[in-house]
Amino acid sequence: MLRFDTIVGDIPYLLMGIPLTLGLTFVAFVAGITVGLPIAVIRNARIPVLGVVARFIVDFFRTTPPLMHIVWAYYALPVLADIRLDAFTVVAGALACSSGAQMSEIFRGAITAVPRGQWDAGQMVGLSYTQRLWWVILPQSLRLIYAPTCNALVSLLKQSSLAAVIALPEVMNRGWVLAAGNFRPIEVLTTVALIYFVLTWPLVLVAAHLERRSSVAYQNE
Repeated sequence: MLRFDTIVGDIPYLLMGIPLTLGLTFVAFVAGITVGLPIAVIRNARIPVLGVVARFIVDFFRTTPPLMHIVWAYYALPVLADIRLDAFTVVAGALACSSGAQMSEIFRGAITAVPRGQWDAGQMVGLSYTQRLWWVILPQSLRLIYAPTCNALVSLLKQSSLAAVIALPEVMNRGWVLAAGNFRPIEVLTTVALIYFVLTWPLVLVAAHLERRSSVAYQNE
């Protein structure tokens, strides 16, 4: 029989993991955007060598699970290269790589969606490639970026729970520790799921709103 009343007193313990969960998400998200935009620009510019390297990096981190990156960085690097990183750096770095690959595709898709005529118009008035990209293309592509970026942030926040595998005391890890102590895993993990729901649901609503606005904007053009 489920007894949620037995874990009511432990809810504050779970909530104490929220700052770390949000911190991991924020660091990985900012790093992902910082890395993703240059990669998207390189791939869009079709620079021979850099373009191939950038595509390989993106494909690798899009097709391999972040959990593998976390385990390798935390357990394998000290053995293979004598490199030891703290748990927060490992998780934030692994999630940043995954986020950067995803954000690069979002940026690239938005840049590609801008009509070619806008590039040509910028060239006609004497703008360089960089100037056209910065002043003409990126501002027009922003409305295509907002909604998928919110969805990527939701996914990233949930992926932060992978930190539990290396005992970083965010929400999920605290849930595991609590469940191991009170033998109430269903009640504890259900409560953890509700915490994640409360954290992500506002972002889902924002993403839906931005998607509607983007659709209306294109219909009016």
